[in-house]
Amino acid sequence: MFTFPRPLLVPVFLLLTAGWSQAEEAQGPLVEVVQPQKTLVRDELITFGSLRSDESVMIRSEIVGRVDRLNFSEGQAVKAGDLLLSLDGSIARAELAQAQANLDLAERSFQRAQMLFKRGASNAQALDEAQSQQQASRASLALAQARLDKTQIHAPYAGVLGLRQVSPGDYLSAGQDIVNLEVLDPLKVDFRIPQKAVSQIRLRQPIEITLDTFPGERFIGEIAAINPRLDEVGRSQAIRATLGNSDQRLKPGQFVKVSVILAERPEALVIPEEAVMPMGDKLMVNLVIDNKVELREIQLGRRRAGQVEVRQGVSLGDTLISAGWQKVRPGMSVRIKRARDGT
Repeated sequence: MFTFPRPLLVPVFLLLTAGWSQAEEAQGPLVEVVQPQKTLVRDELITFGSLRSDESVMIRSEIVGRVDRLNFSEGQAVKAGDLLLSLDGSIARAELAQAQANLDLAERSFQRAQMLFKRGASNAQALDEAQSQQQASRASLALAQARLDKTQIHAPYAGVLGLRQVSPGDYLSAGQDIVNLEVLDPLKVDFRIPQKAVSQIRLRQPIEITLDTFPGERFIGEIAAINPRLDEVGRSQAIRATLGNSDQRLKPGQFVKVSVILAERPEALVIPEEAVMPMGDKLMVNLVIDNKVELREIQLGRRRAGQVEVRQGVSLGDTLISAGWQKVRPGMSVRIKRARDGT
């Protein structure tokens, strides 16, 4: 069998390798390319805040007395005017009966004084005294009725009750806590913004909140009130927003992340961050047009996870080099490979 002399084998291999390198160089380097995508981009102010009940009150007794009956359960939803608690009203009812009897007597005395005055058998002073006694007795009756009414404690508005602080048979002092009542729909969101952002905030501006309890979910609300005075210590402004909570999944007191929506661009162009090439104080991208590289300056907007908004310099449908731009130069031919994520 005929064989090449061993010294000739290496030069032949080098010739073949050199031929492949020249062919590859003639076609240009291999680069990954992407195209700009349209998506919603927001300018947001990020801060933190707390959820609060729309209305919150601690139900208390206005008078002293013994708890006769509880008419609610802990955690119960109630309507405005529902009876929550009854105090022992025996003394108040007795006082009311006494006041009613005194009023009856005062009215009869006033009627006799009027009759005697008309006949000339009495003077005006006696009539005035009888009328004054009648009015005082009416006031005493109204006071006794108010005391009796206060033995019945009602819900001031619709909401959800918390945990009770008393039991049947307890003797309550005036102002003693009984149970808290919370309005859970809507909820308030209290947060603060720095002084430099005050001019960007307005009433009815949309917000979104997120919290660890519901990862990946965003709850939408709007700004309802702005404190006109800034805090002198932190130079921040207090803001209050509201959001719906019909399913009552959100609870007062929760710590939340607040995003104030300053502006929205629903058709903004975004590209991967790795496609941007800094050159001095400019930002550039490498476009591929007819398989050749073209260098173009761009202006960027908002940045987000792995992507950046392009305000100026590229258009929808342009082809940009996302990987391999370090080995190209303007006018060079390139071989194209699409990025795996399709962006």
